[in-house]
Order: sequence, then structure tokens, then C-alpha cells
Amino acid sequence: MTRVLHLITRFIGGGAESVAENQIRGLLKAEKCYDVRLGFGNEYDQERVHSLERNGIETCCFDQIRHYSLTRTIPAIFQVKRYLETHQIGLIHTHSTEAGIIGRWAAIFAGTPVIIHEIHGDPIAQDRSFVLNTFVWLMEWLSAPIATKIIVGSNQIRETFLNRGIGTKTQYELIYDGINTEKFEDAPPARLPLSDSNLRLLFIGRLDDGKGLFDLIEAFDRLEESDVDLLIAGDGPLESKLDKEIRKRGLGQSIHLLGYREDVPNLLAASDVLVLPSYREGTPRVISEALASGTPVVSTRIAGIPEQVSHGECGLLIDPGDVDALVDALNRLLNPEEMRQKMTQACRSQVERFSMEREQREIAQLYERLLSDIDY
Repeated sequence: MTRVLHLITRFIGGGAESVAENQIRGLLKAEKCYDVRLGFGNEYDQERVHSLERNGIETCCFDQIRHYSLTRTIPAIFQVKRYLETHQIGLIHTHSTEAGIIGRWAAIFAGTPVIIHEIHGDPIAQDRSFVLNTFVWLMEWLSAPIATKIIVGSNQIRETFLNRGIGTKTQYELIYDGINTEKFEDAPPARLPLSDSNLRLLFIGRLDDGKGLFDLIEAFDRLEESDVDLLIAGDGPLESKLDKEIRKRGLGQSIHLLGYREDVPNLLAASDVLVLPSYREGTPRVISEALASGTPVVSTRIAGIPEQVSHGECGLLIDPGDVDALVDALNRLLNPEEMRQKMTQACRSQVERFSMEREQREIAQLYERLLSDIDY
């Protein structure tokens, strides 16, 4: 039985975590038997970890893996290397930038036979400094040759990385992130804050840099339509700053910070448009979830998003940071209603590519192919 370690920087509430969980649960049902483990850095959701452990998944906290901590990189590499050697891991599958760099170097030093890295979003973005972007590029360029395969969630991300000289064509494997589409098809609307508005915009995601949240608040403040609320679901380090900005603009009656929510299908069912004005993403699960629920999308033309959202068919795409274009796109979708209804049908027709079962099947097939010549 092959021992597999999925390694992620943080195991909290983001999309990369959901992808890793989905893949791990799929491996438990695969024809070939795997001993699957999950490793994560010093930031993690204890209940989420316990949920996996109750399903027989062994977990390990690598406390040297820290988000944006250069000084911990070398200690983290050797901490992971020891685990790989001690537990005779046959395949390591890394997620996110820091864990991807640390895990790949640990694996090459430990002699791990199969090394997979999965790119969940472009770590090089216009809202980051030139120095940071250059450093990240250098580390990705140096680490890419170590990987047996590099999984991407879109053709655009693959081409972007190849154009930067990161990896080779044969290393890349396209596997779209999957969701449980059935949960979104007939979900009842969520109970929401009392409001007289008939229209609702919805943001779902971590309240963090790179999500374009202040662009969203400014755009909302400039909308022509007054009969609309904005729901912001998620938690994160920007929560207090967002609350302050909302109160400063006098928008407290129309913008609602909902905190972290588990009822995403119900929130989408209660909303008219999903808005994700991000500066950096991969192939966001929440957009696939919006497609499954029939909710039109306004988002940015970055990474894998154009492969999810056909501009003008199931949503509208803008450039990141273009608040004028964001205002225009939201005004167009809020009125007239006929445009939203037409897009609802287009959304549901495109969602099959993003099913959970398809992703789990393709991951299992990739593992079997890469491990076919290795005896464990």
C-alpha cells in the first residue's frame, strides 16, 4: 500500500484546503488502496482536522511551516524530510506556494519517488511588490524541475507559468477543481439580515489582501441601483478594516458582514449575483459553486476564471483594480432581470466540467499512472 502525504501551508477555510480534502476523500474510495495522510503548517482549523481524523486520515502539524516566513524555510524543509523518511512516503502532493516549495525540496532530499505540486492560484500579482514577485518567481523556477507533475486548474495558469520559464510542458497536468454540484441545484435560500432590498450581491471568500474587497465596497457605493444589498461572507485579517470602511461610507444598512458561513449553497440561492473582484486566484471553487446554483458572476479576467465564466453568457469579466468597469458590470447585471435569468441557464449548462466525482477520478488515475512502476 502506497503512503501518500498531502502537504498544505495553512489548513483553515480557503479553496486550496477544500480541494485537498476532496482529493483525500476521493482516494479513500479509489480502487487502489492508499494510506493517505495530511500535513499542514502552524495555522489550522482544529475541528476541520478532527473531521478528517474521524474518517481515518492521519494528520501531522509541521510547526515550522509558516505563511510568509523566510527564516523558517530551511528548518521546515528538514522537518518535512524527516517525516517523509520515517514514514516511507511514496508520493507527496503539495498545495499552495510555501508548502509547495518546502515539500518539493524536502522530498528530493528524502528520495521520495513521486512528487506532485498543485498550483491553486498565481502567487505573482500586480498588487504585490516587485521584490516579492521576483523572489516568488525565483523560488518557483528553482523548484519546478523537482516535481514529477505540476497540477493546474486551468490552461491559462499553465501558459502563464510556462511563459515565465517555470517547468516544462510535459510536467503540467490539467485537472479542474471539483465541487458537489447536487448540493447547489435545489438549495433553499438562506435566512439573511432583515432588509427592504429586493436584490442581493454576494461575496464569498477569505477577507484578505488580493480579494479586491475595498474595490467592491467603493463600487457598491457608486451603483445606480439603490434597491440592493451586499452580503460579504467570510472571515480574515481585513474584517475590522472593512467594517470601519463600511461605517465611514454610511453603508451599514446595505452591506452586511456575515462572518464565516457553512451554508454556501443557501447563500447563493438567496443572492442574485456573485461578485469576486480578485487580484489573484486560481480556478475559484466559489465560481463553480455559483455556476451550479445558477447565480451569474462578476469577476476579474485572471488565472482560470475566464475558463469558468464565459463573458456575456454566465457572467461579466473585468480587469483587476478597474473599479469603473466593476460598477458598470454590476449595473448591467442588476437591471434588467431578463439578463440574469438568461445567464442562470447558461451557468448550469457549464458546471459538469467542475464535478467532484470527475476530479477525484482524474486524481486517482494520475496517481496510479505515476506509481505504476513503484513497488510498495
